[in-house]
Amino acid sequence: MSDFEEFLQLSRERNWDKIFFFSHPNQRKGCSSEEINYLERETDLKLPKTYKDFLSYCGYGLGDFSVGSDMFYETDLIALQKDARDLLIENNFRQKLPNDAYVFWMHGGYMFCFFRVSEGDNPPVHFYRESFKDDFAWNYHPHFTEFLIQRMQADAEHRESASQIGERIARDWTRG
Repeated sequence: MSDFEEFLQLSRERNWDKIFFFSHPNQRKGCSSEEINYLERETDLKLPKTYKDFLSYCGYGLGDFSVGSDMFYETDLIALQKDARDLLIENNFRQKLPNDAYVFWMHGGYMFCFFRVSEGDNPPVHFYRESFKDDFAWNYHPHFTEFLIQRMQADAEHRESASQIGERIARDWTRG
């Protein structure tokens, strides 16, 4: 079983596929091999197997997962590479992204995650936020799939918390 297949199995075990509605085929759409090849050509990088599996399965979205963050094909993953480099320049960050870095996630235009394509089929994830001045948060997650697991867990907890708050408000409202 591949690393990405293990992630999908875990997502089913934890009901994330139902929480984020990606158990329904019309709630996710994968990238074609031509689209993945285009990313590799435009970035001049050979993307890791696990990331390509992710793109093939859900490159255009995964239900309600990661709403508000840029990580899917439709957000222009090529532009994300430039946006991250521009953010480092704007913030006078002392380092540059390594030549083999691929930025795959950005949130709010002030933080992003990347991996180095030279670090294996399921590479470690590194992190940058505007408040960082000296260094990246190297090995922020030990693997790309661990990033997905941690994001899904956090998003699921936020959904549960929001649901509980909504129920409490509705209950208090009916009590007057």
